[in-house]
Amino acid sequence: MKQNVKQKKEVPKNGLLILGLLALYKWLQKAWAQWMSNKTKSISKRAVTIALVVFVSLTSGYCIYLGVHAITGKSKGNAFTVTPIKRPRHLTESGAKASPLPPVSKQEYRRIQKFQWYMDSLARSPTGRKLYDSIIATRPGLMDSVRYIEKEYQNFKNQ
Repeated sequence: MKQNVKQKKEVPKNGLLILGLLALYKWLQKAWAQWMSNKTKSISKRAVTIALVVFVSLTSGYCIYLGVHAITGKSKGNAFTVTPIKRPRHLTESGAKASPLPPVSKQEYRRIQKFQWYMDSLARSPTGRKLYDSIIATRPGLMDSVRYIEKEYQNFKNQ
């Protein structure tokens, strides 16, 4: 025979804190509602309705005034200003720079070539391979940069 037995769920310690805070919040809500009810007992229903209509009308009117004043912008110190967006000059450029001077001087290019030869020789020799690997591990894009500079120099030289 099966019996419906409710199992007690264990509530974590921080759950007790949350439950306590929720209970306190509910108690404060009830106390505030009771206090407000006691204070407004003597006011008639008609007076409360009139006060509500006046409050809503004044608040709505002021909000509409602010909106219209911001849109028309008759004064210099209005809250909303329209600033046009300016497109950057470089937006339509292709990115290719036509410079009359080479990006790298001949001396610098020769130094880069010597460095590339040195790195190639390190990569080929068994003893220099460890040094080559450590340099590449420390500076992963170094050889790519060297190849890029060489390519750019060759492109400039062919122009």
